[in-house]
Amino acid sequence: MRAPVLASLLLIGALKSGLAADKPKVNRLMVKSMEESFDNRLQRLWPDDPLQVVGLTQGVYISSFGAVFMSEVNLAQGPGISPFHPTVTPEEVKRIHDKKLARVKKLKETMEAMLMDSAGSLDSVPADEQIALGISLFYWNWENREGLPQQIVMHAAKKLLLQAKTGEADKAAIVWQEF
Repeated sequence: MRAPVLASLLLIGALKSGLAADKPKVNRLMVKSMEESFDNRLQRLWPDDPLQVVGLTQGVYISSFGAVFMSEVNLAQGPGISPFHPTVTPEEVKRIHDKKLARVKKLKETMEAMLMDSAGSLDSVPADEQIALGISLFYWNWENREGLPQQIVMHAAKKLLLQAKTGEADKAAIVWQEF
């Protein structure tokens, strides 16, 4: 008689722990708050001549991995093709290319700061899980893409990001990739 009771108690305990393990550590409201924060920061990078956020930031929490955020931006808006402006001149192509090249460094610095700031804001992400940020860069088919990345991705464990933010660890802990 004691064996069935013990088995029942073990089963109930296993079910409860299984349900708790499936519950996400980070709720949708926290992710949405970070999405909006990232979009606002990107839009304020160059207030007099802003970049264009083509795809609003989308975030997701993946249990046992961490939080991942993705966005798409156009670093410099170019001339539109219309009946009154049917082609893009070589001077316009060069101007847009040069502007985008000049802006990539500041975008990377801002992404690094955003990543470290998000580590402080996402309290319920465990310290050993990753926080990742990826930004795809938008280009028109007429653009010169030489020297410009298609995508910039960075990530690090939350604890390393927090340490880097306070100066306790080197920013080299952040893994960068450009495609």
